[in-house]
Amino acid sequence: MQRVIFAIIATVAVLLIGGIVLLGRGKPSPAAPAPETTIENPDPLLKAHVVLGRPEAPVAVVEFSNYRCPHCRDHALKVLPRLVADYVEPGKVRYVFRSLPFQGQDDVFMASVAAGCAFDQSQDRFLDYHLLLFRAVNDWAGLEGEALTGKLTDYARQLSLDPEAFRACLTSEEAQARVRFDRELALALGVDGTPTFFINGKKEVGFMPYDRWQELLK
Repeated sequence: MQRVIFAIIATVAVLLIGGIVLLGRGKPSPAAPAPETTIENPDPLLKAHVVLGRPEAPVAVVEFSNYRCPHCRDHALKVLPRLVADYVEPGKVRYVFRSLPFQGQDDVFMASVAAGCAFDQSQDRFLDYHLLLFRAVNDWAGLEGEALTGKLTDYARQLSLDPEAFRACLTSEEAQARVRFDRELALALGVDGTPTFFINGKKEVGFMPYDRWQELLK
């Protein structure tokens, strides 16, 4: 009799466990928690590294950009040179460049690191390197490893930057940490698309033609 009772109990236990497993399979897994930022009181100018223009300029423009973003490319090639000539160089605007490579865009991350390295070597050549990354995006996008590092270093060589120092910068923790900070700051500021601009703290999203910029910078 005891054997029969034990057999019944064992059978019931197996059925219960199986039911629990099946019920578990029918429910979706909990969503991964949204990434959180550790930056308190975020400011678009916080720890700004790549900056063109005079510190005392009355207007500060902060751009969050992505080197594979077509609208960022349009801004860089069609609008930015005019902004630099008409507002930055005369001392009217201080312009801050910040990078926002999205998750999975390792090539954009390294391109962003490279832009910062170009600035470190020569502030005068930074803009040339910045624009070259957009013009040559079809050549470097999708590359990885040594192929990408070599391509980014070659761009530096073309602009008469020191290729050995540039390559060392690409792999430095300091240079890569700056890009990670920009991405975390973007999250803290609620930036989820590029290009996004902050003009004296006021947020503007998307490509804007030059005449719109003239209105905003009056």
